[in-house]
Amino acid sequence: MNKSLVGSLAIILGSLLLSLQLYGLKIIQGLDMQKGSWKSQAIDYASDIPISLAIWITIAVIIYGIVLVVGTDRIKKLFNS
Repeated sequence: MNKSLVGSLAIILGSLLLSLQLYGLKIIQGLDMQKGSWKSQAIDYASDIPISLAIWITIAVIIYGIVLVVGTDRIKKLFNS
């Protein structure tokens, strides 16, 4: 497999996983509503350490995929210009 294909798969799968994680925040809010106390916005649950760590790892995978697709030489040229 070449780098471009692996990078494309990392971007696609990372984006799908990030989408599922954001929908999962709404599910967590719904479970808390059954307990009787919940945060007003579902995104407020993203400040919890395990959830924020999972989101940051997913974002890192997406960025890594972008770097594989674009290439480090192009990125260096972009920031040096």
